[in-house]
Amino acid sequence: MEQLIDRINKLATPMKAAIVLGIAVLITGTCYFLLVTDVEARIETIKSQQAAADRTLAEKQAIADNLNERRKEMDALEQRLAEALTELPEKKDIEELLAQLNDVGKKSGLEIAKVTPGLEAPEGFYARIPITIIVSGNYHEIAMFLQEIANMRRIVNVNNIKLANPTLKNDKVILNSEFLATTFRFNEQQQKKSEPKKGGMGK
Repeated sequence: MEQLIDRINKLATPMKAAIVLGIAVLITGTCYFLLVTDVEARIETIKSQQAAADRTLAEKQAIADNLNERRKEMDALEQRLAEALTELPEKKDIEELLAQLNDVGKKSGLEIAKVTPGLEAPEGFYARIPITIIVSGNYHEIAMFLQEIANMRRIVNVNNIKLANPTLKNDKVILNSEFLATTFRFNEQQQKKSEPKKGGMGK
């Protein structure tokens, strides 16, 4: 090593400067590859990790926004179901309905001769309940009665309307009217059958 230094000292000044410059370039290059390149690699790794974190955050935010929308839809569906249960009750409530039909008929000015429920006809998750109704009154009173039935909260369909035996009474033409009113209810037994059984596999 001392011999190498002696040789360099004996060289001319330009040669010494060139050697020193070469050594400086060599040291700088080595430091660059050892330090700067390593730092750049770390920076690129951090950038990639940040980009992945941003994508994950965006995906989770989208899921959260979608979840909020689904909750709003579920709330709306639950409200609509509650309204539907009023129109299509789970229980018969037939006595209450018959009382309502009598009240509506009397308020319309009709004479109620018959309001008789028939046998239920199950059809999947719901059942039909036919009700035979016979009333007497003028055409306007019968039309008002049918309109009031159509406006009832509970679903009641009316068909097979018959008008017969017109008679004059107190300057009014009185008609005998017979028709079939059909209401519905949820078939609770069918609903229970369709529900999945709870509990795991037996041991």
